[in-house]
Amino acid sequence: MGSQLTGGATVDCLIISANQVVTPYPVYPLGAAYITDALQRAGHPTVHFDMLADGGLQALAGLLAQKTFGLVGISIRNIDTVDSTDPRGYLDDVVAVARCVRDFTAAPVVLGGPAFSIMPEEFLALVGAEYGVVGEGERAVVELAGALACGRPPEPGMLAGQRVKRVAPCVGLAANTVGYYLEHGGMLNVQTKRGCPYSCGYCSYPTIEGNRMRFRDPREVVEEIVCLKERYGARYLFFADSVFNDSAEKYLETVEEMIRRDVSLPWCAFFRPQGITKSKLRLLKRAGLVAMELGTDAATDTTLAGLNKGFGFEEVVQVHQGAMDMDISCAHFIMFGGPGEDKETLARGLANIDRLDGAAVFGFVGIRILPKTAIFERAVSEGIISCDDSLLEPKFYYSPDVAREEIESAVQQAFSGRIDRIFPCHQFYDRIAMLHGMGHAGPLWDLLLKKRRQ
Repeated sequence: MGSQLTGGATVDCLIISANQVVTPYPVYPLGAAYITDALQRAGHPTVHFDMLADGGLQALAGLLAQKTFGLVGISIRNIDTVDSTDPRGYLDDVVAVARCVRDFTAAPVVLGGPAFSIMPEEFLALVGAEYGVVGEGERAVVELAGALACGRPPEPGMLAGQRVKRVAPCVGLAANTVGYYLEHGGMLNVQTKRGCPYSCGYCSYPTIEGNRMRFRDPREVVEEIVCLKERYGARYLFFADSVFNDSAEKYLETVEEMIRRDVSLPWCAFFRPQGITKSKLRLLKRAGLVAMELGTDAATDTTLAGLNKGFGFEEVVQVHQGAMDMDISCAHFIMFGGPGEDKETLARGLANIDRLDGAAVFGFVGIRILPKTAIFERAVSEGIISCDDSLLEPKFYYSPDVAREEIESAVQQAFSGRIDRIFPCHQFYDRIAMLHGMGHAGPLWDLLLKKRRQ
């Protein structure tokens, strides 16, 4: 995957996963692991340090004091909670990691990761790093390491992320890092594809991964799953694709290969609630699917169209009912207050949610505004923000046709007294951490449904 190094020159590299967020559950830093694997394959000795799993700032300082690195990468996963009821930012954590690095080494720093790719110039200025990579960094970081090893560092600035046709398997997982995530939820994650062809009004995935899907060989994916189970002891799998069920139905090839290999591991994934028939659900369940996280996003045709979702609420109900009939747990994520929301759509949407009986419904009010999205353009045109506003600190879009306080009150009232209706969402996350501490595996919202049925 990397460039050939002249004369076999190498540079010692450190890749830091800066994420310290454990809600709703810790997520294995797959992207940083891919970068580490690519560097190691290209011959560069590389250490992957995970701020969550490896001891935080004190342990990072100890590592930097003991070992010299010629390149340090910092992967930034989250900007903030994206939840208007709990709008906490994570910028201070990133700055603290970068400051710790600067205290011990003058090595060039390269930034990357999904959060960085959304606002790269702002993050580069905030951290004061020499380089940044927008999007996929396996090739760009390897080429940077090669240039540094040969004494030809590029000019500081942005490096061109390059779309890869195939996602390389992550075979170089650190056992101690994996152990942390297995102890805090039992889940490990896998990608079967990159890219997202949809244009949902609020979403940054096309900016991060591109708008064309690139698929891995199903046999390679399943071999990785077998490795995660047999070598590392994974008890639960989460597919970290932007959306698992692609319109070309390539996802079914992975599912069929899982069945052929008899991979007996429960799993969950993000699904688009469209075009998933009962026969497909039957196949998914045979392959181990136990829970679906559905990107429903809105609860009326009007507000779905306002988000450019490309499907209607009847399609949501059809997929939902199919999952219920197959005894597959579902969670719907609904954002109230988006484009087109008014008093009438709010009331109709809350009534529509009653048709999702048997599922967990997570409610959000307002939509986090991110650059290069339709919500951003709309927020500028409606005077909610200016085009020059920094969005490193969270700002939210609320429809001007209904008051935020009215939305929150209506959602709170509609969800009150039901353990399968969650608002505000951050109040539920502490319960997830407690259940993980008791040894339960998986996303755990499905336990709400089991408890309600008892």
